[in-house]
Amino acid sequence: MDDVAATLNYLAPWSARNRLYVAPGDHLTTTEYDPRTVRVANGRGREAEFTLDRNGFALVTRDSAVTDFADRSRLDGPYTEEAAAIVRDQTGADEVVSLGWMLRRAAADRSGALPALPPAPDVHVDLHTSAIARGYAQVHARSALPAPGEYRRAVYTSLWRTFSPPPQDWPLALCDYRSTDDSEGSANLLFRVAAVPARDQIPDVVDEADAESAASVFAYSPAHRWWYFPGMHAGEALIFKLHDTDRTVAWRAPHTSFHDATVTGAHPRESIELRTVAFFY
Repeated sequence: MDDVAATLNYLAPWSARNRLYVAPGDHLTTTEYDPRTVRVANGRGREAEFTLDRNGFALVTRDSAVTDFADRSRLDGPYTEEAAAIVRDQTGADEVVSLGWMLRRAAADRSGALPALPPAPDVHVDLHTSAIARGYAQVHARSALPAPGEYRRAVYTSLWRTFSPPPQDWPLALCDYRSTDDSEGSANLLFRVAAVPARDQIPDVVDEADAESAASVFAYSPAHRWWYFPGMHAGEALIFKLHDTDRTVAWRAPHTSFHDATVTGAHPRESIELRTVAFFY
């Protein structure tokens, strides 16, 4: 398979209110995007070149004992344990705390046994600042977190695995950290609400402290270098950084899904992502 030209949704320079409102069974984004067609390079045959601390992401070959991704008990138990072990192996951390899993389905009908979201279609990193990362972990951690000052480094990651047959219609693209600038990225605030607001009732100004979390969304840069691994299967997983308190290495990896129009017979992508925070003492 060759490199592909893909349309990625970058943050529009004129987007002034960058927010995501999430309600039960519904969501609304006020962020405006500037679609750009970019080259996404094929990482097949070069897998060993990519590491978390160099590029911000890596491809892991690791089968899962879990085959039923519609069984919550299997995801909460064995799958979470497997994922934590992979993160520990990849980072060398002393402790890994699960922040929970999320399913995504590309098919229009996402009424599976467990709730699922569509593939995320914008260039983003899920955590915007150290304070946001810590606050997110405090809300979602499945076990106790060490107090600040008790650890020397914390690495937040997502472990992404597709369990639909290859090839997928909406694969994941990752931006090489080395092609980004640390000053890039604008806050995209997340608000959980009972019902999404009407577009004509969205306030111009909000208190950022009321947001549950915030992601970084990225404007287009010609320097960005994108990679993907076509034909991924359930025996592989991508691990990528959402935040790292150590800024001397790659500390994040912008990413997005994209529609791959080059493949024939593509299957609607189904995937699971499990977020963790890994602590070094």
